[in-house]
Amino acid sequence: MEKEKDKKISELGKLETVTGEEVALVEKGKKNYGLPMSLLAKASDIEDVNRSIEGIRSDISDLQIQDNYGVASWSEDDLAPECTGFFGSWEFLNKWNVYLLDTTDNAGETTTPVGKLMRNNLFRFEDGSFAPTVGITEEMRAECDVELYLDEAHQQKYCDAGAFNAETFYNEHGMAKLYNAEGVEVRVLRPWETTETKYTIGIGRDDTVYLLDSLKGKSGRIWKGLFATPTVWDGIDVSDYPLPPTAMSPSPVCTIGDKPRSFFYLYEGEKNCQSSAGQSNMCTMFQVGRTYPRTNDMNQVTNMQRARSMNADTSRSYPFSEGGFHALNTYVTAQEVLYGTKYLHKNTFFGSGISSNDSCDSESTWKQNGGVRYKLSSSGTWKYATWSTQGDIYYAADQKRTNFTTLLNLEHPKEQCMESQMVASFACETGIQPGVEFEFYGGTYWYENVPNASGLSEGGMNVRVFKRMSTTFNAYDSAGAEQSWDVEIILRMSLIGGMNLSGDIFAYWGGGLENVGTCAVDTNTSRVGNPVDIYVEPDQKKWHNETTITKSDKGVFDFEFQYKQLGTYPNLGNNYALKRAPYSCWKTEKGGSISTGECFYVYDDNFWSSVLNARARIGLRFRGYATYGICSARIVSASYAASYTYRSYAGSAQALIAGAAPL
Repeated sequence: MEKEKDKKISELGKLETVTGEEVALVEKGKKNYGLPMSLLAKASDIEDVNRSIEGIRSDISDLQIQDNYGVASWSEDDLAPECTGFFGSWEFLNKWNVYLLDTTDNAGETTTPVGKLMRNNLFRFEDGSFAPTVGITEEMRAECDVELYLDEAHQQKYCDAGAFNAETFYNEHGMAKLYNAEGVEVRVLRPWETTETKYTIGIGRDDTVYLLDSLKGKSGRIWKGLFATPTVWDGIDVSDYPLPPTAMSPSPVCTIGDKPRSFFYLYEGEKNCQSSAGQSNMCTMFQVGRTYPRTNDMNQVTNMQRARSMNADTSRSYPFSEGGFHALNTYVTAQEVLYGTKYLHKNTFFGSGISSNDSCDSESTWKQNGGVRYKLSSSGTWKYATWSTQGDIYYAADQKRTNFTTLLNLEHPKEQCMESQMVASFACETGIQPGVEFEFYGGTYWYENVPNASGLSEGGMNVRVFKRMSTTFNAYDSAGAEQSWDVEIILRMSLIGGMNLSGDIFAYWGGGLENVGTCAVDTNTSRVGNPVDIYVEPDQKKWHNETTITKSDKGVFDFEFQYKQLGTYPNLGNNYALKRAPYSCWKTEKGGSISTGECFYVYDDNFWSSVLNARARIGLRFRGYATYGICSARIVSASYAASYTYRSYAGSAQALIAGAAPL
């Protein structure tokens, strides 16, 4: 029976056209099954399909009862980002969950989640009870241990000292304020706050899925998709790339005690988990006593070591590890198939996060795309700029200036760790509507739902979150005179099902994927044309513990004998990807643009080795950062060795969770 189903799937994948009658048949079943309108345009060519209508109906009817796959096709030579056909279940592609994990449950092959969180509200578990997902200090918690009053005049007593219950108060009074016996406002403890530091948040699935990534079938189409069982689709065996239940960090990670966390903390993070003052320390708007993703000392090796230090046996790659490319690729692929396009980062769709992808030249584009506006404090005229712009503010009297990302916080993270997810959760929790400004833990925000995706009110977290910040500081004008400058910024943060995949800073996310370059071309002559061997290992339990970065005289790394080799391709030079090697991030042909072809940019010039015949592990970083006008979930920075660190490079993490089927 299974073989017969696989045969039908394979045959159906060859269809180039269908009639309106077949589409109607599909629509009579589950509402989210169907075929795209782009196929209907060729309905007149149905005579080319060498199968009976009854046979087609039978196949579609059989597939309708299968809730366990979602696959889309692209035309091999068409630059358009939209798919040309979809089969399966949109619900299946969207079965991602948000988990609260306890990092001290770390001795087995998997970790058992504390529970599932609401996908649109991380303050609560799925059953509606409150979840401990905002980190506070003991001092913050203790403010409510005193005698409390509902009014500043301390006439309306709420409770005696030591009797405060955060959940009871919230259920009775919502976000109301409280005062102590002296009439001083106290910080109100909320039922989602915790002093624990052992928790982290991950996004994943309960089931094992099999990834089909950019392979050409017998029909000539290029296919992407997810399957619940090993399947042959259009002649393609998809059994080689399973992803067991795996929870990924929804954003770049911070650290607590040098161990990674995807968590929102209301206090200043440890070393390298802080943002930065701007150029010459003139601007301090991002030094707000909060925890940011860890940068400065994160590379592919230290990211691996820190993530695995969460395990009882730190030499193992499970249950906790660095973020793996296979998991990331599976998630991004699911979104591309779900929404039928590779251009997820379009500014009117999900957007590209904190980036310079889109214009910022007026108040309206500033509010839609994020960016900077500034003026002399003595002037009433605002000027607008992207993060990459060098404006009229000089940091030295001798006419030195730089882009706004550097000027305002030296390219460090602008978003606090998990900030956008928690802002969206608060909006959902308190019923705030799209476009309405609100306050959340001292910041000013609003959000917009993403068109044609499940927003907060529909149980999803597909939103663009915006944050407005302002400051005034002294700097110089073009004449070298010191002036007072007003600066206002908007951070646009993009959430795709709760995952923040683009912009602000890069993050290492290459667990289980190794790109090994051989320096075959003298870098004094050219930085392109060097062979790069690509290896992948989907099974997290088999990941290596390699810390060596380079091998001389064409030396070989141990993992090259253990991982699957996807192929050998030359580095083609920094450019957009027209085509990508399946199951990898490497471009095999350059071309296209941010909105065509593969819709992402690859930096692959050789800065990883200048020693002829040396072989080096190339670092793999994703997301982009604020000055880039090419940010996306798939952008790749692969120009430097795996040991490279920088102030805008962070890390990632993931965990195998209970229920994983054996690979």
